[in-house]
Amino acid sequence: MKTVETNRQMQIVSLAVILLAALPLVMYPDASKEVIKDTIFKWMTSTFDFAFLAIGLAALIFLLTLAFSRHGNIKLSRDKDAPAEFSKGSWATMVFLAGIASGLMLWAGTEWGYHYAWTPFGLEAKTDQMYTVGQAYGLFHWGPTAWALYCVPTIAIAYVYYVRKVHTYGISEACRGALGSLVDGPLGTLLNYLFIFGVLGAAATSLGLGTPMISGAFAEVFGFERSTYLDVSIILACTAIFTVSSGLGLDKGIKNLSNFATTISIAVVIYVFVVGPTNFILGLGMDSIGYAVSNYITMSTWTDKISGSGFPQAWTVFYWAWWVSYAPFMGMFVARISRGRTIREVILGMLTWGTLGCAIFYIVLGGYSIDLQVNGGVDFQAVVNSSGPAVAIIELFKTLPLASLVLIAVGISGIVMLATTFDSAAYTMACASTKELDEGQEPARNNRLFWCFAIAVMPVILLFLGGLKTMQTAAVITGLPIMFILIFMMYTTWKYIREDNP
Repeated sequence: MKTVETNRQMQIVSLAVILLAALPLVMYPDASKEVIKDTIFKWMTSTFDFAFLAIGLAALIFLLTLAFSRHGNIKLSRDKDAPAEFSKGSWATMVFLAGIASGLMLWAGTEWGYHYAWTPFGLEAKTDQMYTVGQAYGLFHWGPTAWALYCVPTIAIAYVYYVRKVHTYGISEACRGALGSLVDGPLGTLLNYLFIFGVLGAAATSLGLGTPMISGAFAEVFGFERSTYLDVSIILACTAIFTVSSGLGLDKGIKNLSNFATTISIAVVIYVFVVGPTNFILGLGMDSIGYAVSNYITMSTWTDKISGSGFPQAWTVFYWAWWVSYAPFMGMFVARISRGRTIREVILGMLTWGTLGCAIFYIVLGGYSIDLQVNGGVDFQAVVNSSGPAVAIIELFKTLPLASLVLIAVGISGIVMLATTFDSAAYTMACASTKELDEGQEPARNNRLFWCFAIAVMPVILLFLGGLKTMQTAAVITGLPIMFILIFMMYTTWKYIREDNP
């Protein structure tokens, strides 16, 4: 194998841009917060809402068409007889945990509460119907479209790397079919840097959203006072874990961390399902699935320009922008662990297992919290809307038998899930900043550790700035240019496959 050579220029330039971007946020926090929350977020989500919705639907249609075509049998490997590098279980676990962080548990039990009070389609707020609709919207936001946005760059990068044997993980190479020789110049360099910034923006959002839930769990159990410093301590703990894991590498680090996190988080969900109102959870789950399936196209295309409620912009557009920001990172990571699988296996695996895993969390945790609202005498939606999802989800777990043990499990699983996600992010950024990697090779350890440090900087800054909108805007800003990269990738993938398999 060739010697692994790190692209030091990409490291230095990326870190310099991150620090420069953070400087005004630190020097002028109040002004920065207002500009971000009240100006940039509203302008971007209202101006480009149609584009984010369109790219989501286009990605899903593109992937299903490809998976069920004759090209779905193409194997992603130099050796067509080689088995898959990882077992189906380990592969599915790594894909799932890399793509959700701890945000899934946070939103699964609380998102319906926002929709219950702020409704889509002009429906009347705080009615019985909104329990089903609110739950259905959560299933939709974490469903097939989200995983389709992750899967587009996965197939694009994997095809170029394994089938065309271009052994670089640069995002630009997966756009060559659309942009030609332009990817060898400044435009290609810009695309590769946009990948780095997209990962950092999305990572900052996930870490910033998940940390308050984790610190809230530990504060409740051990009697700590909730504070920004406790949140920062959680971030540092996550950083320490994923730094060690990243140093161990893909097989010993990320795979084992993913399996551990999955075991704990699923154990929590099973416990809630068993000790909670099982029949109610299953029934409401069926109702919500039915609503989401029957209204999927409407939910995928609704901008509400006539009444201007702002609902799709604040929710669906934000979610799609968040997924788009993560998409190149997920694509690169899943491409790296998918050697030996067919295009059809990767597409259907990501769409099916990703959607199913998220649905289980939403149905169980959301169903339990709705039961508290309907039958338990707890005004849960009021807690969600007045105190936010992090406080609300802790209140949910406090109602369970053996609540302290559950909260400890939630805190540990949250830390490990975040660590798994950012371990994967640091790994893929190290791949992107390596000039060339043969199949099975890993980027240099010092390169992986460098990105572990870089990935912890922006979340801490955003955390001190405070506010969900600040973190949401970080995802939207980075998602906008990456949306065009996904379009280039879809074109390139289809063009290359048609050229190679006439």
